[in-house]
Amino acid sequence: MLDDLSYDTWTAILEQADVTLGASEAHGVLTGLACAGTFDDASALAALGANENDAELIDALELARRHLTDTLAEAELGLEPLLPDEEQPTVQRSRALTEWCHGFVAGFYFHDRDRDVGDYPEVVGEALTDIGDLAEASGTVSESDLAELVEYLRVAVQLIYEEVAN
Repeated sequence: MLDDLSYDTWTAILEQADVTLGASEAHGVLTGLACAGTFDDASALAALGANENDAELIDALELARRHLTDTLAEAELGLEPLLPDEEQPTVQRSRALTEWCHGFVAGFYFHDRDRDVGDYPEVVGEALTDIGDLAEASGTVSESDLAELVEYLRVAVQLIYEEVAN
């Protein structure tokens, strides 16, 4: 069983399983599934476009599911979007944040694509809209802006989880 789900570990597991999503986007998908209350192995495999026969990926999904649901259930803003290490260039980390947001939106709406932000409480709709806007963003932000965006995402995702998954 895995005990490390770092960016590099996720990258290797996803490549081995022939998943085309990058580590940040895949983590966003899984987080979106968790916030929608639909994170199970079958949903995760389907949302990632993965082969269900890859035992290492299934182990990683189980570990990720436990970690995400425990972190979100604690309600202490402990969620960290999976991004490359801080030693990596800001442009790479900014791109990964955009991919994470794209994945989050895809995972959140995976089982119910007909829903709209207006179908949720206003505060949830606003958070989903903001995350969707970040998913469509282009360009690079400064390191301090990146830190602020990550902090905003932590709060927004926690709010969505508390309002929707519970």
